[in-house]
Amino acid sequence: MATQTIPTRPEFDPFEATFLADPYPFFAAYRQRQPVFHSPALDYWVLARYADVRAAFRDTSLYSAANALSPIQPRTPRAAGIMAEGFGSVPTLTNTDPPVHTRARRIANVAFTPRMVAAMEPFIREMAIHLIEDRLQGGQADIVRALTWELPALVIFKVLGVPDEDVPQVKSWAGNRLIFMFGRTDDPTQEQVAEGMVAFWRYTETLVADRTINPRQDFTTELVQAVDAEGERLRPEEVATVLFGLLLAGHETTTNLLSNGVRRFLEHRANAWEALCAEPGLIPNAVEEVLRFDPSVVMWRRKTKVPVTISGVDVPADANLLLLIGSANRDKEMFSDPERFDIRRANAREHLSFGMGNHLCLGAPLARLEARVVFEELTRRRPGLTLLPEQRLAFHPNISFRGPSSLEVRWS
Repeated sequence: MATQTIPTRPEFDPFEATFLADPYPFFAAYRQRQPVFHSPALDYWVLARYADVRAAFRDTSLYSAANALSPIQPRTPRAAGIMAEGFGSVPTLTNTDPPVHTRARRIANVAFTPRMVAAMEPFIREMAIHLIEDRLQGGQADIVRALTWELPALVIFKVLGVPDEDVPQVKSWAGNRLIFMFGRTDDPTQEQVAEGMVAFWRYTETLVADRTINPRQDFTTELVQAVDAEGERLRPEEVATVLFGLLLAGHETTTNLLSNGVRRFLEHRANAWEALCAEPGLIPNAVEEVLRFDPSVVMWRRKTKVPVTISGVDVPADANLLLLIGSANRDKEMFSDPERFDIRRANAREHLSFGMGNHLCLGAPLARLEARVVFEELTRRRPGLTLLPEQRLAFHPNISFRGPSSLEVRWS
């Protein structure tokens, strides 16, 4: 049998400034010309089409989540040493496969219930109203700094029982984790970030130990005490690992969802923002369209367990895969006129932005609730919002989490 020529793109660089600013033209080219290719620089196989990305999420017999949280950049010896000495996270949810994942998710679901999420709505609404009325004053503001950065952090920290005074430090540690696992840095910065990761981990360990002795009305206590139908509990290090993940993903992704939503609604003001102000019932589906059109997590990762053929391309076993969620969500085979932002799109919810299958995002219901409440209050209280024209948006240099670091708005 003839040896297959490996399709490659040596120029593929998700950290390049043009790509970070707007990856969607690149995604469209990949889908059309080379939907599966190898990146020699990253040593990842890149998947651009909806069907392939969906299959990689769903089929646990062919694909593994083991590399989902692996650093995209090799650790320096010193950074690796810092982590080895003080970082005790164990594979629990995000980067495990059945049966390990099945057990951990089953126990986590005992604690993270729909009732618990629904009970957060009054707090979310109170915080949204407070921040909008207090921070959006004077006719112009950076809405990321004023609202979308802080509110999701306050919410997830309230859920987990993190004291208000710890919020700035924990948010800073979460930023360290984002850089360490999904970014690219110089050696001294990587070592500094590794020290932050260890401090962050020790904080979650302390939180678990405290709730084991002093239970409270929060998710951390619920997770410590959760027992599934088979009588199993999570070990303390597993509870700490779940919290460690939620303390990043539970607010970073929602910050991006809210920021991306404000941007896209105001970019399409007549057909989106004004429609939402007039008809708030459109907001839930509009949030799904934001998740489709401009997802908070634009790429995610998997590994092949066995050799597999993807869109006609033979990919070896144990190959790292980079799943282009942002590309899959604009695949014309799934979404008609996919480059058009349409808050009334009938199948907007078919996006892959929360994953798929057994790894469907644990916090998706909370993120949807926060987005609905924030946009209900924002359209009600600041209907005159517009984007400040000709501003240059900046995005954090990482492969997965995408949202503007600032977004200037004004209103009459």
